[in-house]
Amino acid sequence: MSEMFGSGIELMFIGMGIVFVFLAMLVVAVTLMSWTIGRFLPEAGQPVAGAGPKARPQDDDELIAAIGAAIHRYREDRSN
Repeated sequence: MSEMFGSGIELMFIGMGIVFVFLAMLVVAVTLMSWTIGRFLPEAGQPVAGAGPKARPQDDDELIAAIGAAIHRYREDRSN
């Protein structure tokens, strides 16, 4: 029984070591890729000025009203 327990502990440490080494290599690879892209393509990581949706104030008011109505209806349905 003691021999099996020792083998299990050894196998556990080998497995944990392999996972640790793989994750460490993954962190190094991602860091190197990030550094490489930042060095050779500096504009790739920067957001483009003027890009993206622009929210108008009346859209926000309509959105808030719709969310409020949905919450109210949900609470009414749940109470019945």
